[in-house]
Amino acid sequence: MGRKLAKRLGLDFIDLDDVIERREGMTIPELYTAVGDAEFRNKEWEALLEVVQTDHVVIALGGGAPCHCDNMNLIEKHGEVIYLQLDNDTLVSRLKKATVDRPIVMNKTDEQLRFYIRDIRSRCEHHYLRAKYVVDAKDLTVERIIEVLEHKS
Repeated sequence: MGRKLAKRLGLDFIDLDDVIERREGMTIPELYTAVGDAEFRNKEWEALLEVVQTDHVVIALGGGAPCHCDNMNLIEKHGEVIYLQLDNDTLVSRLKKATVDRPIVMNKTDEQLRFYIRDIRSRCEHHYLRAKYVVDAKDLTVERIIEVLEHKS
């Protein structure tokens, strides 16, 4: 969605995970497995410090990025934040399809995924809700995001 939004707005696009992978020379799952959560979050923060200096860009963040280090303050200082909010069932469905990219959810049952999502939300939702724009993303289109941005500007 971030790539489509950037194209539509005539902006560049940066995926924070791509930046981390280039810097570290391994995929996000490989890095996360190799160094663990705390060190991964430090590397994520270092990459974020770099990319927020870029002007006229849409930056896609992983779901954990706003919740760690002081990332949300950093993000808010350098740009406008959009939270693409999804219901738990949609998140379960998406996580089931993305287990290769997210080893932390690999081999989890639907109920375990629901518990994982509830846990993350209980710890992170207050960070997400600080976003300037909170958009129901279940059936989201780029046009809908632009409408929300224009309406709230």
